[in-house]
Amino acid sequence: MRAILIIASRELRSMFLSPLAWTLLAVLFAISAYMFMAAVFNYQIKLVQFQAYGEIGKLSLTDWTISPMLGNAAVLLLLIMPMVTMRLFADEKRRGTWTALASSPLSSMEIILGKYLGLLYFLAITVLLLALPPLLLFLFGKPDPGQTVSGLLGLFLLSAAFGAVGLATSSATDNPVVAALSAFGVLLLLWVASWMGEAGGSALGSVLSYLSITNHYQNFLTGVISSTDLVYFLLLAAVGLLFARQRLAAERIQG
Repeated sequence: MRAILIIASRELRSMFLSPLAWTLLAVLFAISAYMFMAAVFNYQIKLVQFQAYGEIGKLSLTDWTISPMLGNAAVLLLLIMPMVTMRLFADEKRRGTWTALASSPLSSMEIILGKYLGLLYFLAITVLLLALPPLLLFLFGKPDPGQTVSGLLGLFLLSAAFGAVGLATSSATDNPVVAALSAFGVLLLLWVASWMGEAGGSALGSVLSYLSITNHYQNFLTGVISSTDLVYFLLLAAVGLLFARQRLAAERIQG
């Protein structure tokens, strides 16, 4: 366990020593904050309209402001996460530092868990940063706290699953660009799976609907925390980590 924590802290430190991580965080926060402010202004316009018709009770502050921001943040993470994870293994292989790590007495899973834990630390900081605009809204309005927490939890689980997929593709190559493009391709397929399911039969449509990452994430945005959705994100992360373990174990055997 100590070795995993050491690798995690080293990974987190290397991320924040890289200008790429700071740049991606700044872009993510700036765009998300802008979209949040746009949603707030749109809510104010709708508020006036609903007041005129006496239907203000039907207007949900959370649904019109926080949920759209978290939905847009997920799209941005779909684009950003492959660039964050591409360096986890592929860059180490390219620079030749992987050989020293691979020859250590640590198991492949310990190395993977250490790097993944460091990534989760980074993602936790990212989600906390994105939580600032919604939290400020509590000073001026009454958004649903349960739905807000559910949405933030969903965003963290979504980004953790994205990270596991990116880690898996990074373990399969020594080219960071290939790793990033491969991760983006897999994540995009999971993103549009439900769309493809609409064109298929009932059985295929059900399978693709379950594989769709957006269907499970959308439930969190509406305030529903389901065991089915929790299991889905945990399974997706586990598959990514196990794939990386098999790839790295095979490489260490081959020398």
